[in-house]
Amino acid sequence: MLPWWIQRATGLVLLGYLFLHVRTIHELSRGPAAFDAALARFRSPFFKLLEIALLGAVILHACNGVRITLIDLGLGHASERRLFWVLAVGIGGVLFLAGAIPIFLSAILGI
Repeated sequence: MLPWWIQRATGLVLLGYLFLHVRTIHELSRGPAAFDAALARFRSPFFKLLEIALLGAVILHACNGVRITLIDLGLGHASERRLFWVLAVGIGGVLFLAGAIPIFLSAILGI
């Protein structure tokens, strides 16, 4: 049941990001200065933390989606719970760290 809730929660997070992304791209219709002002808001440390959270949501949603697809194809029925922990949490955690560490370092150290 936990993977089901995680898939729904991360889907809602991604939907929220989609609306924010479309709103930001819409600023281009007001000209380059308005778009630059919108992008300047996203350079704050708060938005860098949200960017790291978004990365985690994308990875968790994708890995859990792969798990669901494998189960729908008839693979992994016997080890469905283990497949969740290996794919979504194990591989997802490694991918998250590989992406989050550079984002964190660039936000803190300005690299």
